[in-house]
Amino acid sequence: MKNRIITSIIGIPIIFILIIWNIIGLLFLCSIISLIASYEIYKMLPSKKTRTITEKIIFLNIIVSIFLPSIFSIFIINEISESSRALFSIYIVFVSLSMLVYVTIFSYKNEIFQKIGFWKFWIFTTFIGLGLAHFPLLYDHESNGKSLTIMIIALTFSFDIFSLFIGKRFGKTKIFPQISPNKSLQGYIGGFISLFPILFLLQMILGISSSYIVFFIIIIAIGFSSLLGDLYESYIKRQAKIKDSGSIIPGHGGILDRTDSILSNIIVFYWIVIWLKI
Repeated sequence: MKNRIITSIIGIPIIFILIIWNIIGLLFLCSIISLIASYEIYKMLPSKKTRTITEKIIFLNIIVSIFLPSIFSIFIINEISESSRALFSIYIVFVSLSMLVYVTIFSYKNEIFQKIGFWKFWIFTTFIGLGLAHFPLLYDHESNGKSLTIMIIALTFSFDIFSLFIGKRFGKTKIFPQISPNKSLQGYIGGFISLFPILFLLQMILGISSSYIVFFIIIIAIGFSSLLGDLYESYIKRQAKIKDSGSIIPGHGGILDRTDSILSNIIVFYWIVIWLKI
């Protein structure tokens, strides 16, 4: 727990400094996450003492599939209208999946990996790439994109922090113990309730106004999305029979352990912003 707190105290300000700086800082952050996430997914694959050419090709495909959506969003972000971004996002999903389908069907015949279900890793890899691609989309949204980006990251951190501490202190009722043994109903409720004051303060500080209906929609959506993102990553880890996706972040595990909720939240929040015109 001590390492976790120290890492958060150092890491969270760095993240916000990079985002506040400009979009270059955000893209640098997304690039680092993409590289580390690609490696962590690759390490989840059943391995032998030496990696074959096929496995190296898979690693390359994972990297490209995670980077590709962000590259598309960066280079054509100013060329597409708001109304066409839904089709753009769907297109990204199909491009990412098609690259992994080729490797899956024609190249990778590992019996153990087939038993796990390679399709689960396709979807997980595409989910990561799609989530990262939504950061520049949100950041570029009209004049308040930077503020909205700060808002969703702060809300996610708030949910995670309060869920952790309240769950540690009061957590007794386990939810989905087979997927995430440490997650409790009390912790989830604590994280969910924390969203109300945090969102209120963020709206005041960042100068973003919304109706009461939109306020509650954001909280309900983020509360639900945070849980799903966390459970999804935990499920993939259980399939790969590992506890943490990595160890690069002291006290937290891997980069995927730290970004599971934010990647699901950024997608949900972006489309709330677009559809409700925040």
